[in-house]
Amino acid sequence: MRSMFKVASWMLVGLASSGVQAATLTCAGGVSAVTAHADGSVWVKSSWNTNPVQVCNSVTAWKSVPTEACKRWHAAALLARTTQQTLQVYYGNTAVTSCGSMPAYGAADAPSHLTNQ
Repeated sequence: MRSMFKVASWMLVGLASSGVQAATLTCAGGVSAVTAHADGSVWVKSSWNTNPVQVCNSVTAWKSVPTEACKRWHAAALLARTTQQTLQVYYGNTAVTSCGSMPAYGAADAPSHLTNQ
């Protein structure tokens, strides 16, 4: 019984110190540029990050974002840019703790959804 307790204790310590945990993050602000590249990648340059971040790929699934969703997101980002609406990007599973620290370009995490406000 005592050895089982030791194993369980070490497992809890391991889980508690296993590093970064995923959380949610919502970024909202103005869009200064929307870029669609020949490879299908769609990047958004926003007020919450100094670098463009990739949100999807319209040709191939990117980080589990389907191409059909990407086409809608591309349109939503263009609309936000054109009408100067606020674009809200929700990351449902990220280790990033602030919108400004989201990695640039294709290193960005995949959003769960985009919303115009």
